[in-house]
Amino acid sequence: MQTTIYDEQIILLQPRGVFTVPKRLREGLFDNSGVAKIKRMGRKLVIEPVRTLSYPVRSYTDSELDEFFELDEKETKKLKTKGLI
Repeated sequence: MQTTIYDEQIILLQPRGVFTVPKRLREGLFDNSGVAKIKRMGRKLVIEPVRTLSYPVRSYTDSELDEFFELDEKETKKLKTKGLI
């Protein structure tokens, strides 16, 4: 697999592991929040932008999820007995 390098630059890694991604490398990749995902692949670090949602997302409790799955199981059984699935 061949990788195309669009731009590269040498940067300085600070003692605590902090570095700055040069503006010309991050332009057009990150929104204003600047959230990124970083992962290690062998001897390389891959940094990818993470798209954030501009609206709140609801979280469900474990009991709410359990209730949903129980209801889903009951409804699935009903549909199977009627031959609908």
